[in-house]
Amino acid sequence: MMKRLAKITVLLGLLGSLAACTNDMGLGDVELSTKVYSKKKKTKKVKKVKKAKKGNQKVDQKLKLIKKYTGFSSPTAMAIDKENNLYVSNWGGDSVTKISSNGEKSKFVTGMSSPAGLAFDKSGNLYVSDYSADVILKVDKNGKKTTFANNLSTPTGISFDKAGNLLVTNRGSDEIVSIDPQGKKTIVSNKMQTPVGVVEDSQGNLFVTNYGGSVLKIDTNKQVSVFSKGFARPGVGIDISAKGEIIAADNGGDCVRRIAKDGSTKVIADKIGGCVGVRAHNDQLYVSSWSDGAVYVYSLN
Repeated sequence: MMKRLAKITVLLGLLGSLAACTNDMGLGDVELSTKVYSKKKKTKKVKKVKKAKKGNQKVDQKLKLIKKYTGFSSPTAMAIDKENNLYVSNWGGDSVTKISSNGEKSKFVTGMSSPAGLAFDKSGNLYVSDYSADVILKVDKNGKKTTFANNLSTPTGISFDKAGNLLVTNRGSDEIVSIDPQGKKTIVSNKMQTPVGVVEDSQGNLFVTNYGGSVLKIDTNKQVSVFSKGFARPGVGIDISAKGEIIAADNGGDCVRRIAKDGSTKVIADKIGGCVGVRAHNDQLYVSSWSDGAVYVYSLN
């Protein structure tokens, strides 16, 4: 009898232990797991909020708009003479408009066929790429024009290098052409992707905007490489500011981008419909818009 009672006692003890064990490893742990998961979830949410705030601090700082000129017909390129007069090529108006330093507007030269690029030489002569006529025109201070170079292929953006040679983007032949003061032409590169704009930096490297979607670099050994892909579709305008910053129009993105040394880009002016040309001069940036038939002036300070 005593043995049977002892067995029953042991059995009851085991059942009690099993019940207690089942309770600890069942609902108790589920509740604990739920609390741990909730805490982890909250921690993750807090981290995400912090990241979002940090990201908001990196929003691009846009340039300040200080002036707007209107009344152009598909304004493309801009150039500024030594007296700070502004010149704008009217692609759709077959002319170049002059805006004096006091804001007076006048027709400087007419009788062209889709004028695109503009550039001044050291003597104050204005050079105009006549896109449809496949020529470069030279215009003196009085507005008299002569043919400087011909037999080009839809010349678009132009600029002068440090040696005084005129750099021309031959859009139709995927070339960059250099023309010396006597009119002799040399092909710098024929490995472009529908080039429309070109500029030289202080080290002699060339940077070319291409409608093909990228900005290419031609180094002093004439080696071509992709410099930046951060564009929807680069426009005619590319220039270098007084601080050495490369600035280019993003025609496909309706904006202007500053390009860093590593090729990354930052939008510095946006909502510019049909953004085509840019010109950096002193502490100001000039931007042309086909959609608005306007030229916007921003402060680079």
